[in-house]
Amino acid sequence: MKLWAKTVSEEKITRDLLYEYEHANDLDEFVVLLRNICEQMDIPTPIATRVNYDHFVRFNNTRFKMRDFVEHIDFDLFELEAVPDKKQSKR
Repeated sequence: MKLWAKTVSEEKITRDLLYEYEHANDLDEFVVLLRNICEQMDIPTPIATRVNYDHFVRFNNTRFKMRDFVEHIDFDLFELEAVPDKKQSKR
């Protein structure tokens, strides 16, 4: 599966990353996934709650605002969105 991570500042995407991952079956795996993505994007890791994980599972996306970060950030919003795999059509 793929995940599109992006930082948004003043309604413009300032950084983005397409990240491939196996699965995130629980909150702990989701936090590890989040840490890896933030490390690759060179941004602080936000505090992930059960609400973030549940929103990701139910709606294939979640958002983190400034209040979700302990460290200073240079963007307004951090979004994670699952990218569906394209099915190969048979002809």
